[in-house]
Amino acid sequence: MKKSILASAVAVATLGMAANVFAATPEGELTIWIGGDKGYNGLAEVGKKFEADTGVVVNVAFNDDVPGRFQQAAATGGGPDIVIWAHDRFGDWVDSGLIQAIEPSAEKMAEVEDFAWQATTVDGAIYGYPVAVEAVGLIYNKALVPNPPTTWEEIPALDAKLQEQGKHAILWDYNNTYFTWPLFAANGGYIFDYKDGAFDTTNTGVNNEGSKIAATLIHSLIKGGNMPAGADYGVMDAAFSKGDVAMVINGPWSWGNYESNGIDFGVTYIPTVQGNASKPMVGVLSAAVSSASSNKDLATEFLENYLVTVDGLKMVDADKPLGAVAHKEFMQVLSADTNIAATFANAQAGEPMPNVAAMGKFWSAMETALKNITGDRQTVDEALDTAAKRIVK
Repeated sequence: MKKSILASAVAVATLGMAANVFAATPEGELTIWIGGDKGYNGLAEVGKKFEADTGVVVNVAFNDDVPGRFQQAAATGGGPDIVIWAHDRFGDWVDSGLIQAIEPSAEKMAEVEDFAWQATTVDGAIYGYPVAVEAVGLIYNKALVPNPPTTWEEIPALDAKLQEQGKHAILWDYNNTYFTWPLFAANGGYIFDYKDGAFDTTNTGVNNEGSKIAATLIHSLIKGGNMPAGADYGVMDAAFSKGDVAMVINGPWSWGNYESNGIDFGVTYIPTVQGNASKPMVGVLSAAVSSASSNKDLATEFLENYLVTVDGLKMVDADKPLGAVAHKEFMQVLSADTNIAATFANAQAGEPMPNVAAMGKFWSAMETALKNITGDRQTVDEALDTAAKRIVK
C-alpha cells in the first residue's frame, strides 16, 4: 500500500489509509475516489483550484479496488461524494441506488462527445460526467507492415508472405470476447438490444448472422494456420514484443511494453469484415455523484466547471496520461499524438460497453463459446446458439 501524500493543500491518500474511509464527507467538503493507476495528484491540483475559488476543501483518495469499497461504503451512507471509474459499473450502482442522476448543462453536453454521454446513461437518465475513453485498435509493427491491411480478406495472403520471413500477420487474444467483439459487431452482432436509452437484456444478437460470420472468420484463420490454436493474451503480447507477429488487436495499456521492447508501432482501425467496419467496445472513465453525498450541488459544480474542462483535464493528464478523452476541445490538443488520435477514432467507430448487470452472463457464455469454436469442440452455430440461451436465461 502506498503511503499517504499531500498535494499542496489538498489531501491525497490511499483508501486503505484514509481516516474513516467509510464515513460520509462533512458538509462543505468534497471527497473523491479514483483508481490508483489514474492521475490522482493531477486531480488534487484541480481540487486546489476549486478550493481557492470556493473555500471548499477537496480530498482525493485512490485505490485499486474503488468499486468494491465504494459499493460497501455508499450502501451504508458513507464513502465519497464523487467516484471516478469505468462506466460499465454504473448500471449496478443505479440498481442499488448508489449514484445520483445528473443534469449537465446544455453547454457541457455540447462540449463532450455524444457516445460518451450514452455510455453514462442508464434507463434514459445520465449518471456520470465522461472523462476519458478507451477502445482497442489494430496495433501494427511498422517495420513489418508499413501499410496495414484494411480488410480481413487481405490477411491470409499477407500472412503467407510474412511466413517466408518466419513471421505471422496477426494474433490476438481471440478467446477473450472483449478483443474479439469488434468483428462480431461489424455485421450487426449485438450484446443487448438498445432502445430509448436502455438495454433489453432479454434480447441478444450474439448468435445472429453477423456474429456467426465473425466466428467463422476467426475459426478459418486458426484452421488455415494463420494463427496458432490456444493462443492467449500472454502469447500475443510476447509475439508482438519480439517482432514475431506483425499486428495485434490490443489497447493503449500495451503501448509502454512495446515501446520498451523497441517496437516502432502504429495504431489504426481494425480491418473490416465483409466490407463493414469493425466496432470495438468502448470504455468511458466517468465521474459520478454518490446518492449518499450531502454535498451534491458542490460535487456537480466541481465536475461541471472544474474537472470536465480543458484546464481540469490537462492537470489530470499531466500527472498520468488520460489517453483519448471525451472532451472535444481537449481531444483536439491530444490528437497531436497519432496513436491517441487513432484510439479516439476507434472509440468513435465503436459502441459503448453495456452498463448492465447482465454483462456477467454475457462474458461467461461468450468465453465458453469462443473456446469451443476455436478448439473445434462445437460448431459456430452450436456454440453461439448455446451462448445466446445462457445470456437471456
